[in-house]
Amino acid sequence: MIKTRQELNDCLKLDSKNIINLAFVPWYKRLAYQAQVNPISDQWYIWKYIYHLRHSEYHLNNFRQLRAEGKFNLKRIFHTLLATYHLHRLRRCGYKTGFQIPPNTVGAGVTIWHWGMLIINPKVRCGENCTLYPGVLIGHKVPGEGAPVIGDNCFIGSGAKIIGAVRIGNNVTVAPNSVVTHDVPDDVVVGGMPAKVIKKKTPGPQQGVH
Repeated sequence: MIKTRQELNDCLKLDSKNIINLAFVPWYKRLAYQAQVNPISDQWYIWKYIYHLRHSEYHLNNFRQLRAEGKFNLKRIFHTLLATYHLHRLRRCGYKTGFQIPPNTVGAGVTIWHWGMLIINPKVRCGENCTLYPGVLIGHKVPGEGAPVIGDNCFIGSGAKIIGAVRIGNNVTVAPNSVVTHDVPDDVVVGGMPAKVIKKKTPGPQQGVH
């Protein structure tokens, strides 16, 4: 969970690894990019979504900590106002991109290549350096049930569904249109409905395509 300004900056740097040319360039270069880019490859709004997601996490976590400590001061008011602003901007970016990713659900280094429906339950916990594609749904079966816990360096293909209180290991590839309803070990590829282990992999980070 992001609680300090340094953690926020570190997280944003990891998130921007695949869109670094958009994240930290002058405004006029961004305008030129938006005027010329192929619409299906436009990642500027994806970056804006991630940017507001991380800032909302930072301010929400600090607000909740101050509230739990019973403190009501200028710092708490500051985090309350900024959390409200970034949550509002996050919602508006979600209308454009189709993303519904609540704060504090995905770890640093997340990669989202394209716009499209992407729904994550607030109880989900997804590790670092994960790749998500359009059509992904990660949540519980019924209200009140546990939600998926996903490890680091996972690749979740387009249209995949991960449902229920399941645990997905590290370095796992979930094939497109798979339905995962059972636990998955580390370093495997799973696919099908319901998803089954297709093959084992050499341990290491994912290399996605877009």
